Amino acid sequence: MRKTTRFIALTALFVLVAAIGGVASADERQSVAAQQEGQGEGLKFIKNIETGTCTSGWKGTDNEVRTIKGRDYAFANSFCPLKEGGGIYVIDVTSPAKAKIVAHIPCVLSQGDVQISADLKTLMVAHDSTGGPESCTGLGKVGFITVDITNPKKPKVIGHADTNASHNITAHPKKPFVYNSTSDLAPPGDIQIWSIKNPAKPKLVNTIDSLPHAPHDISFNSKGTKAVTAAISHFDVFDTTDPANPTLTWTGQCPGCTITHDAKFLPNGKGLLIGDEGGGGLPYPCPGGAWYFYDFNTEQVPVLTGVYWPANFVANQEGGVGACTSHVFDISDDGTKIAISWYTLGTRYLDITSAVGATVGGNNAPGGIIECGWYVPPGADSWSSKFSTDDRWIFSNDIARGFDIFKITAECG
Repeated sequence: MRKTTRFIALTALFVLVAAIGGVASADERQSVAAQQEGQGEGLKFIKNIETGTCTSGWKGTDNEVRTIKGRDYAFANSFCPLKEGGGIYVIDVTSPAKAKIVAHIPCVLSQGDVQISADLKTLMVAHDSTGGPESCTGLGKVGFITVDITNPKKPKVIGHADTNASHNITAHPKKPFVYNSTSDLAPPGDIQIWSIKNPAKPKLVNTIDSLPHAPHDISFNSKGTKAVTAAISHFDVFDTTDPANPTLTWTGQCPGCTITHDAKFLPNGKGLLIGDEGGGGLPYPCPGGAWYFYDFNTEQVPVLTGVYWPANFVANQEGGVGACTSHVFDISDDGTKIAISWYTLGTRYLDITSAVGATVGGNNAPGGIIECGWYVPPGADSWSSKFSTDDRWIFSNDIARGFDIFKITAECG
């Protein structure tokens, strides 16, 4: 997220840090294993796939990984100019160490949030600024493009949803619906609900309130019966049993959060993870915004049980102070691990087995969150980190580097 205005005082965050005891210092951690490609422990750098050569744009933003017809594909966005490699890349990651680009969609889209339909036939990529000549069906519009990926090696751009803005989009996990998040701070906020039953012609089916402003991002539980929004100054839970007509069931905010950026349910639906993007992606001191873990066993009222900041502050400082805060993350299929981007602190790998239901505490607190591994490549500015389909590898799409592949080597959990 690079657009959000810093409108909430940061003092609340530092009060919370003091209240729970802060984080462990670097010299309390295991010794750093320095490698030629960077520094880290518990994650091994395998290779980088170039997805752009630009120096003023974003070589990597969001990425998603899916198994389609027996092979694993990563769909990764690059916001470089087209002549410098921008567009959407389809990367075969069936064997991650031998990953290779198999297709390139020549559509350059800002932010570039990537989503894939429940039937695995349609790729959607959002853009929150007016598309230029290189934006395919997004020319002169804002919203999200639709791409036929029935054959991932031969993707075809087929349509566009003309929204009032699309900072992020979220595909329903069971049905052909997409929820649109504008991240607009101007009241009143809303959520647009789109049908992609005909992906070539997305159709707006409903618009619901999100007061006082629109969400930054939205996630569904695995059944698609609930949604949680990260709405900057708060997070909301909706009943989405009828995905075209959701109803609000709870609203609140994590203590100390400055920009509630990302929210997800655990796969079993019994926990919520909420991320705070301190500084909104602008230069910001480490450790940045925290991650908040909520027990949601009642499925009515989330109860705060754990908080995490990185313990090791080895960061990329090339070119001056950069963003250092939590960003886009992924949860393992069994709900016990997290892969998360932390901008200049690279990619982090966490064990959250005991985080939901534990006493509030910082990194490695008894019964809390364990930082199993991390990796900071040279020049790191990681936007999104996602697991492979077997949860043994992590793929980071990096603003400054493009698509990085890490093998998990940590014995954790």
